[in-house]
Formats: sequence, structure tokens, C-alpha cells
Amino acid sequence: MCEADYREPDGGFAATVAAVVADVLGIDRVGLDDSFYDFGGTSLQAISLCVRLEKATGRAIEPVDVLEYDVLADLITLLSDGSEGSRG
Repeated sequence: MCEADYREPDGGFAATVAAVVADVLGIDRVGLDDSFYDFGGTSLQAISLCVRLEKATGRAIEPVDVLEYDVLADLITLLSDGSEGSRG
């Protein structure tokens, strides 16, 4: 697990994103300050994460967005912003 203090995602949308990220990474939970890289996230997992997040949230992002917005809080902000990530 990463060294940052665990901050639990609040709200339904954030909790949904966190659950998908944790599942793709094969971990029990991921906190708002945790980085995709801290858990050994790979480019293949980033692709899988994009597909799963679009199914769960209806918001499309690209794998490069996962790699750029690697901290969960930043990824949630990107997704909740309504932007289309690198496509927009």
C-alpha cells in the first residue's frame, strides 16, 4: 500500500470511480491521495480502467489521461468535470 494517509472517497460518484480503480489494480481500496503508479499500474491496466470507467460512469477518457491524472482525486475531478479528457 502507498505511504500517504488514506482519505476515503466521498459521495457516490467518487466511490464508484475508486471501486473501479481498486478492482482493476487488484487491491482492496484506493484513497483520494493514492496514485495509480503506487500500486504498479500498467498501460494495459490503464486501457482496462478506461473501458470500465466509461461503463460505470458514462464518461470517456483515454489511457493517457489515467497516466497523467494518476492520483485518484485528480482522476475523479477529470471525470466529474464532464470534459472528454484527451479527446476534448
